[in-house]
Amino acid sequence: MRGRHRITVCVAAIALLFVAVSSYAKTAATHAKSSSKTKKIKPVTPPESMPASRQTYLVRKGDSLFKIARENQTTPKALRAANGLKGSKIKAGQTLVIPGSQVAEASVEPPKTKSARNEQIAAQYISQLKSQNPTADAESPSARLRLVEAGFNMIGVRYRRSGISEKTGFDCSGLVKSLFSKFNIDLPRSSREQYNQGEEVDRDKLQVGDLVFFSSGGTRPTHVGIYVGDDKFLHAALKAKQVIVSDLNKFWYTMRYLGARRIADLWWDETQATPEEEQ
Repeated sequence: MRGRHRITVCVAAIALLFVAVSSYAKTAATHAKSSSKTKKIKPVTPPESMPASRQTYLVRKGDSLFKIARENQTTPKALRAANGLKGSKIKAGQTLVIPGSQVAEASVEPPKTKSARNEQIAAQYISQLKSQNPTADAESPSARLRLVEAGFNMIGVRYRRSGISEKTGFDCSGLVKSLFSKFNIDLPRSSREQYNQGEEVDRDKLQVGDLVFFSSGGTRPTHVGIYVGDDKFLHAALKAKQVIVSDLNKFWYTMRYLGARRIADLWWDETQATPEEEQ
C-alpha cells in the first residue's frame, strides 16, 4: 500500500509540475507576442526638424511699423514683440524680424558677412543720397555727391589712430583727407588744421560735402566728419571702432558741435561760370 501511495504522489507531483511548466511557457509566449505587437504599433518620433528660417526686413527711409506690418501680413504689436521694441520708433538701416514667417530652406541665404552687411548699408545710404538730390545729374553727379558716395563705400572700415589707409584703417581726419585726395584736393592732416580751411558755414545751411567739427572741450576741434544730408554725417568713430554714419541731433554731437567748413574746391563743377555769365 505504501508503494502504491508513493507512486500516486509521484505521479501527482509530476502532473502538477507539467501543468506549471506549460502555464509558464504559455504566459511567456503571450507576453512576448504582446511585446512584439507593442513595438510594431509604437509611433516613431521623427527627428527634430531644423527651426523654420526667419524672414527679415531692412527698414528704408519713410517706413513705419504699421506699413511694414501691413506689407508682411502681420501686426505692429507682433513686430514689436518679435524684435523687442518698446515703442513704434524705427530707423533706416535697421533689420526687423517678421514674426510667424517661414522661408523655404532651399531659398535661405547664408548669413551675411560683416563686409556684405556694410555693402548693404552703403548701398542704402547711396540710394538715400540720390533721392535727397533729385535734380542732380544721374549720369554725372557733382563732385561733392561723388565724394560722399565714395565715403559710404568706406563704411565698416576699422578705426585706427593716426590711420590714413582703407586697408589698415582711418582716424577721423585721416578719412577726410583720404576722401578729398581722391578729388585732387589736398587737406591738412589733423582736424585742427582742417578747421582752418574753407569758409565757415552755419548749422542750418549745411550741404552735402561740408565738414563738421566737434570738440571734447574748449574751442579746438578734436573730431571731424563729412555732412551727408538729412542731419547725418560720415566719420571714423573711435567708440564704434569703424567708419559709420551718425545723427547730428544726438545729444553727444549736439553738445560738442563746434562748427562747419565748406571747401570751395569741392564745388568747382557747380560754381564754374560760363563765358557768357562772366561777362
